[in-house]
Amino acid sequence: MKFIIIGGGVAGTTAAEYLRKLDTEAEITLVSEEHHSLYSRVLLPHLIKGKVPRERIFLKKDDWYYKQNIDVLRGVVVEKLDVKNKFVLLTGGRELEFDKLLIATGGEVRTIDDDLRGVSYFRTLDDADHISQLLNELPHGARGGIYGGGFIACEYLNLFRHFEMPTTIAFRGKHFWSRVLEAEAGKLINDHLVKEGVEVHVSADLVSLTGETQLEGFVTTAGEHPCSMLGVGIGVTPDFSYLSEAGVETGNGVKANEYLETNIENIFTAGDVAEFYDSIAGRHLNVKNWMNAMSQGRAVAQNMAGTKTPFELVSSYSINTLGLEMIFVGDVDKDAVDKVHVIGSADAGGVTQVYERDGKVVGGVMIGRNTDRKPITDGIKEKRSAEEVIKSVNN
Repeated sequence: MKFIIIGGGVAGTTAAEYLRKLDTEAEITLVSEEHHSLYSRVLLPHLIKGKVPRERIFLKKDDWYYKQNIDVLRGVVVEKLDVKNKFVLLTGGRELEFDKLLIATGGEVRTIDDDLRGVSYFRTLDDADHISQLLNELPHGARGGIYGGGFIACEYLNLFRHFEMPTTIAFRGKHFWSRVLEAEAGKLINDHLVKEGVEVHVSADLVSLTGETQLEGFVTTAGEHPCSMLGVGIGVTPDFSYLSEAGVETGNGVKANEYLETNIENIFTAGDVAEFYDSIAGRHLNVKNWMNAMSQGRAVAQNMAGTKTPFELVSSYSINTLGLEMIFVGDVDKDAVDKVHVIGSADAGGVTQVYERDGKVVGGVMIGRNTDRKPITDGIKEKRSAEEVIKSVNN
C-alpha cells in the first residue's frame, strides 16, 4: 500500500505516525512545503519571547522520520493531481504514485498589497524568526501596529506588550470576530484593549503603508497610524487550484464526510484545510486549531488503513489576550444558527454566548467567564436543549 500525505504539519504528521502503527509494511511519503520537522505552532510566541529554547518547539526530530520509515520530501508542493492514474506531480517534475492520498495542507496567510521592511505575518517558524529579527532591530519604546481582528491579532497584542511597545490596532469590523461575536461581547474586548492602553480603530480598511523602504506607519480609512512594525492578521487562504482541476470538491475547505473522505475515492483530508461533516453540529465545518488537526490526523489514519472511524469532537480553542481569557467551543458561526443567547455584560467584565440551532446548543463563546466552558461543552456533546444549558450557566 502506498500512502501519500500532502502537508507536514500536525494533521499530516500525526496521520503518518498512526498509519505506520497500523501498517508496518506500507510505503508512506510525506510531502511538506516547509523545510522543518514538525514543530509546535502554539509555542512560537514563547520562542519569540525567549521563554523556550528553539530545540523545544520541535515535536519530531529529523531522525524520527527515518526511524519510522517515513519518506519525507521537504520544500516541495504538489502542482497536479491525477485521480484517474493516481499520482501527484511535484515541483521539480517528480511524479509520485499512490493508493491512498491525504490532503492536509493547511493554508497560506492572506497578505496585503504593499510590503516594506517592518511588515510581518505570523503562521510559521520562518515567520517567527522574521518577527524576532524585526523586534531585535527596534529601539526600546518603538510603536507597534496591528491590522486584523482575530487570533493572530491577539498574538501580536501579547508580543508587543511583552516587548513594552505602545500599540495601535485597526480592523475592518466593529469589533473582533464580527462573524462570531454579538455587540456586547465585542464591546467587552474593545473596552479591555483600551483599558490596557491600546489605541483601537474600528471599521477601518487598510489604504496604504507609509515609508520608502522602511515602514513608518500604515494608513486606514480611520486615519494615519505611525508605527515601526506592523503585524498583519487577516486570515489564511488555501490553494485549491490543483484540486479543483482534479475534480475534488471544495468550499471553504476541502469537502469531506464524517470519515474525512472527499468525493474522490481513496482521497482524504484533515486539519485546517478540511471542511468536514460534523455529526455533532449536523453540518459541514472548517475548524482551524491545533487540537482539531491532531485529532483528525488520528481519525483519518484509521480510515485510510481501512477501519471506518467517524470523526467526532467538540472542538475548542482558548487564548488569553492582555489578561482577558477568551474560549470558543463548538459551532460558533452566527449565520448558521437560529439564535445567539448573550449572558453577562461588558460592564460586568464577562460575556458568554450560547449558540442555538433547532432548539439544541451547538456552540459557545466565553469571554472572561471560563467557568461556563464545561457545562456548554457537555451540553454540545449530549445535544441538550439550549434552555437547559443556559440555566446551568446562569447558575
